[in-house]
Amino acid sequence: MKGIWRYKDFFLFIFVVEDIILLNLLYFLLMQFMNLAYRDSYLYLCVIINLGYLLSITIIKAIENFRELTISKILEHNAYRLLVTTIIMLGYLFFTKTSEEISRLFILVFYTSAYILLFFAHWFTRKAITFTFLSRSKSVVKAVILGAGLIGRKIRNELSNNIYLGIKILGFFDDNLTQKDNEHILGTLAQAKEYIKAHQIETIYCTLPLSAQKKILDFLNFAEQNIINFHVVPSISYYTNTPIVMDTICNIPVLSIRKVPLSHTHNAVLKRAFDVVVSLIFLTTLFPVIYLILGILIKLSSPGPVFFVQERTGLKGQNFKCYKFRSMKCNGEANTRQATANDERKTRIGDFIRRTNLDELPQFINVLKGDMSIVGPRPHMLHHTHQYSQLVNKYMVRHFVKSGITGWAQINGFRGETNKLEEMEGRIKKDIWYLENWSMALDIEIIIRTFFMMIAGDRKAY
Repeated sequence: MKGIWRYKDFFLFIFVVEDIILLNLLYFLLMQFMNLAYRDSYLYLCVIINLGYLLSITIIKAIENFRELTISKILEHNAYRLLVTTIIMLGYLFFTKTSEEISRLFILVFYTSAYILLFFAHWFTRKAITFTFLSRSKSVVKAVILGAGLIGRKIRNELSNNIYLGIKILGFFDDNLTQKDNEHILGTLAQAKEYIKAHQIETIYCTLPLSAQKKILDFLNFAEQNIINFHVVPSISYYTNTPIVMDTICNIPVLSIRKVPLSHTHNAVLKRAFDVVVSLIFLTTLFPVIYLILGILIKLSSPGPVFFVQERTGLKGQNFKCYKFRSMKCNGEANTRQATANDERKTRIGDFIRRTNLDELPQFINVLKGDMSIVGPRPHMLHHTHQYSQLVNKYMVRHFVKSGITGWAQINGFRGETNKLEEMEGRIKKDIWYLENWSMALDIEIIIRTFFMMIAGDRKAY
């Protein structure tokens, strides 16, 4: 394809060089400002940060097509890269035992400033590159669409609304001239080839149904003969609004109807590393103190164990033993009945730890064991899994990822008792949105919002 796409590798190089220059400039300016210059430990640390940053780009491929870097994408990608860099840096400080030589304030200021600086740098560079190349008519790709049906119109709207793609849709070719989008129909399929040649069309998007395979093959051969890019939009788009993911198996294209970022190894490793580090720190520092205090209060409140252990449904529908601080009197309804606002089974201390979410803290043990993650869909009782899987469409999809101590649904009003089917349906929609849109930045946002909800209180926390 002509135009800006042929400069892709060059643009990626620009972004990487820009990041390295800005990070090092920021690093040494901060050293100078905080009177830390010429200390060997800081110079070695700078080298590790540079190597870690370059490694983060290699591992998670955070920088891809700069045209797809929306503001949210820029924020997400920066969070990815800096988080990986931070983990590598902490590992270096731990194994070299040099953490006492580095100012914690310096690290905090550096990473906070780097996140803000890189965001504005990427935003400005993207704007500058886009303006420079899209202002030249030769950089805009002219395209037509075969088929003016639902998919064809969706393709046109998406491409027309995103100027950064640099693709100009001139119109449709379709034998059905009664389509609603008539004003953009350039002619019939028989007239398409002549128009494409006359107007030097560079790309064809084919949205014709599979029943028109002879016509599709004919246009494919025509496009290759005339050095024109030919893209077939799969008809599966008729049946789902979820993003279609394409993969290849031995050169055979395979389509998936759902994107699950955590199915990629680099994402899963990153999330698991975060879970292990955070849970290990918590369990070896704060948790013993909390366990001692709450353990005594729980024992004094009613007879029974400190922990409440219950089988719940987790990743891939597998059952696991979920740990909680016991907040109720021992009873025979624990595995079938949800807690309610005025549940007579709750103890006095149990009511408090449920309202403050302290009862969930032992689940960090589940996180360290690998049964759960810090963030993910909340695990349900086996009884509810069996019940709602029969009633709620796509209920089991939530089990494509590990269950979490907190989740996207919980911070958006779908926690606690679900006495209406609509409430469970809303929770499942939020859980599915989370697994399809996962990012490390999203996990951090959920953790922060959960923390503030614990402080402010949640009316559904009972």
